[in-house]
Amino acid sequence: MTAAETFETAAPAAPGRRLEISLRPGVAFPDWPAITSEPAAGALVAILEAFGAETRWSGLGDGEDRVRRAILETYPRIGHAPSIDELALTTGFAPGQVRGLVAKLATRDMVILDRDGATITGAYPFVDRDTEHRVHLGETVLNAMCAIDALGTGAMLGIDVIVESSCRSCGTPIRVQMREKGAALGDYAPTDAVVWTGIQYANSCAADSLCTVMAFFCSDQHLVTWRDAKHPGGKGFRLSMDQGLQVGKAIFTPLLAAASANL
Repeated sequence: MTAAETFETAAPAAPGRRLEISLRPGVAFPDWPAITSEPAAGALVAILEAFGAETRWSGLGDGEDRVRRAILETYPRIGHAPSIDELALTTGFAPGQVRGLVAKLATRDMVILDRDGATITGAYPFVDRDTEHRVHLGETVLNAMCAIDALGTGAMLGIDVIVESSCRSCGTPIRVQMREKGAALGDYAPTDAVVWTGIQYANSCAADSLCTVMAFFCSDQHLVTWRDAKHPGGKGFRLSMDQGLQVGKAIFTPLLAAASANL
């Protein structure tokens, strides 16, 4: 039995239970065609169920969608979360209207606000605080919430990126290159590196719960070592780097995808 086979994992949901929500004409969330392996499918279903995605994503208004897209498009341009005033200029909404829409997005756990609830500090996949996951977009470097967020960033933006992280167990640097506008895996090192997608959600905030147990490891053995010490018995999925990319693409590609003009 290999190290990967010893992991306790959440059971994948039946195909008929797969969540699919229309974000805009011709754009469905998540992007199920990006999933080509059973472990990736199981991980995605478990992540969506833990997050309560059906409730949080259903009924997303056009204004909410417009503001969230503006946040994600502005992040790479300015290197941090935009202010309410910047979003007002980008979207054409009044600042008060933007503030209300941002508050709705925060309730859905789609953006992270500061303690006063007045300033945006993150919007999946990005966050302003330092994390172990850095995404290089040319000269701009952004922090990603977790390993899956980092892997999905390039496909969401339609550009090649480089992800720099480290093994959660031993600190060994991990570097992943994306190609084909972020949609395909390029070179990565160490070549034995894997992704763990732990499944836990609390306090209506994935950034402080789900994202904390989605990480890179330099090898299966170091994943086992970390789980035994830090997450014993925790549910989750051990994914290859490509399987992790599949999950990242399925979650993040639809967020900025343009509506179909033919529908």
